[in-house]
Amino acid sequence: MQKTMTNNAVIYVNFSQYDNTGRILDYLTERFTYVLHFSFDHLRLKNGRKTNLITLYQKGHKPKQNTLYSLRTPPYLLFLSLPLVGILMIFQTIKHSVLFKKTIGPSVFFTVNAFPAMIGIILRTMHIVTHVHYWVWDYFPVKGPDWTLQIIRYTYLIFDMIALRLSDKLIFPNLRQLRLRKSLHGIKGDHAIIPLGCSKPILYSSKQKNVIGFLGMLKSSQGLDLILSCFDQVLKHNPNIRLEIIGSGPEEEYFRMKAKKYGNKINFYGFIENQNMINRIVHRWFAGLAPYKPIMGNESYFGDPSKIKVYLSQGVPIITTNVTEYGALAKKNKFGITIVYTNKELLKAIQTLYKQQRTYQKNALRFASSLYYKNLYKTLFRFP
Repeated sequence: MQKTMTNNAVIYVNFSQYDNTGRILDYLTERFTYVLHFSFDHLRLKNGRKTNLITLYQKGHKPKQNTLYSLRTPPYLLFLSLPLVGILMIFQTIKHSVLFKKTIGPSVFFTVNAFPAMIGIILRTMHIVTHVHYWVWDYFPVKGPDWTLQIIRYTYLIFDMIALRLSDKLIFPNLRQLRLRKSLHGIKGDHAIIPLGCSKPILYSSKQKNVIGFLGMLKSSQGLDLILSCFDQVLKHNPNIRLEIIGSGPEEEYFRMKAKKYGNKINFYGFIENQNMINRIVHRWFAGLAPYKPIMGNESYFGDPSKIKVYLSQGVPIITTNVTEYGALAKKNKFGITIVYTNKELLKAIQTLYKQQRTYQKNALRFASSLYYKNLYKTLFRFP
């Protein structure tokens, strides 16, 4: 028989771009009376949020938010400054967690990243928190063309190994992640498989739509280059189609420059924190782009694609590749089209979804009904 954690408080540490991915922050504020949320801007993106924040959520009260110290550096010092950023994270999280315990009492610690999980283990050793829950969202292959990135990923792998062995509960978003971690490190203790969830699916509009969209981190491995390299041909077939892009990332300026010639046919929203606002924008699209690039070192091979969940919850069919398990799922459940990573395949998929919007929208919503976050997350804080 499973036992639910009785603690009424949780300390939640994440990075700003992913704070409410899968509606996890919403769930925590619904599940716990008190939530102390640390949000760190570790990537320090030009068009992202430029502060670290600490927010106290208490049921029935307006959230209390304060800024934490942030280390801003020129882009060329980003790599060299990471150790200092990590040290700041450790000391600020420990300091405010100690104060939180004095005021509220014992709490559990929750994160989706290996480095914050290490901080949680320190807090547990200090008896500031009672349990550490590590939801293993990511795996970053060490091999890659950039030696600085290889160093960062190797260091992260060490943190990950320690967090996997010392956390009280491990949660994996899919079987791929679980099998990978078993082969790399071995796993002890309690673990579960819980995929990322999405908003409650809402009825689609039967009105013909002419917007295609992309949501997520702006970097080459996400496949945004593919649509930009053939957008001339997209417009040639359908002059009324527009492209909307939500998100920020290390290659944002590159993508903005590449899209500049299309004027108002392509709109960049930048980084948006509010999930409901994201949903309202996505709901207008007839297709959501998730053409992950099939290259060595792409971390998406083992991840759970949260952008796809957002698309489906809004009745938006997807265009994706076989990098994630959603390539096969899209084929099986017909809620999108799985392509080979070529302009020709992408153009064909766009035309198909544009002409058959209603059929694919229905299938998207049908599949999304199984991903509602309130149903998926019920066992996040349970032990056997």
